[in-house]
Amino acid sequence: MTMRGVELAVRCDGCGGTAARRVRQFVQERGRRQGQGPRWELWWDSEESCRHCGAACCEHAGPEPTPEAVREVLPTAHGPFRLRPAGASVDAVAALRAFRAFRAFRASPVLQEGDAAVSLGRARELLGEFRDFGLVGTEVEMTVLGLLLRDHGVPAEVSTGRGRAYRYVGPPELWGGGGPGGQPVRTGREFAAWVGERTAAELAEPFTFVVDLSGFLRLVPRRSEHVVCAGGESVLSAGEVRFEPGDGADFGGWTAEEVSNQSTGYCPDVVSWPAVAAALERIGVRRPGGFTYGVVFRRCPGCRGINVVREGCFVCVFCDGDLPARWNVDDGSRVWRGPGAGVSATAVRVGVVRGRTGRVVGSWGTGW
Repeated sequence: MTMRGVELAVRCDGCGGTAARRVRQFVQERGRRQGQGPRWELWWDSEESCRHCGAACCEHAGPEPTPEAVREVLPTAHGPFRLRPAGASVDAVAALRAFRAFRAFRASPVLQEGDAAVSLGRARELLGEFRDFGLVGTEVEMTVLGLLLRDHGVPAEVSTGRGRAYRYVGPPELWGGGGPGGQPVRTGREFAAWVGERTAAELAEPFTFVVDLSGFLRLVPRRSEHVVCAGGESVLSAGEVRFEPGDGADFGGWTAEEVSNQSTGYCPDVVSWPAVAAALERIGVRRPGGFTYGVVFRRCPGCRGINVVREGCFVCVFCDGDLPARWNVDDGSRVWRGPGAGVSATAVRVGVVRGRTGRVVGSWGTGW
């Protein structure tokens, strides 16, 4: 069985003290079909206990779709996982049947379809993403989907990875088309040289950063556009970072005190954190265990507005339409595709949706 869990420090509703909330995702075997292999389901559970007042409760245990608040913290603790074809070619018909049949697993938010059958159009989108660069999600979700594909005769493999590449989804006029982009920082010595040239006023504010497709950090002053920092290219993550000096031995002992994925140009998912963590570790900068301020971006399927979701309220601020559980800002339509592409982009509208969150304090897991 594959299982991954995280423990969060949250505020107790009863006494106001700090409580422990433990959430898990796991693969559950639900009997066997006649003449075939086992049936697998994606389950999640959540329980909470407070050592101050003794309150305890079980929020959920079962196969319903995993809430986004649970899904967000799992990749932060364990990293995102990618599901790719294991063979040189993919049987498209068999794969489409597998994607459409995912309702048998009560469908995780990876497919956004609840208990209903996945539409043929959505299944084709998943097939294209699966073949081109792989589907990305939590390890348990990718394991269950991989088992389903295997049962339909489509070999697939799950691997760790830094996640997807994010294309620029903002107004094309913000990219002037010139310049080399932000300062690449590939080693500790390069970071020491770069930070040594910064003034006290610059260091008092966060810097704009992107993680390029080579996994390196690129930095520019805060008020610079992320697309300029990236040189117009796709990124593994983007946001803002504030550095604090320390007394350590490694190039002054610098720490990334604050890190966010706040970028309305790229709107990266919170699961892009492993790419940021790897880039900071490469240059010897101490880092937190995840984004100190994680932004949840969603595009409204109805009005196309980009929303910033807060407090778990997945309702569009522009038209009151429902927002999907899965990251969907770049759905392949009306998106600027890079320098010289000649594709117009719609103006980006970003609204804030307010809706329980917590700080990750531990994680655990098991696997076959």
